[in-house]
Amino acid sequence: MSILGDSIAAAVFTDRADAEEAWSLLSDAGIASAVVTDPGLLGAFEVQVVVDRGDLEEAQKVLAPLIRRLH
Repeated sequence: MSILGDSIAAAVFTDRADAEEAWSLLSDAGIASAVVTDPGLLGAFEVQVVVDRGDLEEAQKVLAPLIRRLH
């Protein structure tokens, strides 16, 4: 159980600055989120932006422009 309860990754990044930008967008939209760094396997790491499972669809809509810009 996380601080957000039933949480799920809304987006995964390799750069913490991108994850913090995503967190900011979600905060501006009124969606509770957190940035979680996972050390991963063999030294690789990822940075997840997690939201409550019930907010996932809305969070992905908010993050879509950022994800398209980064990829």
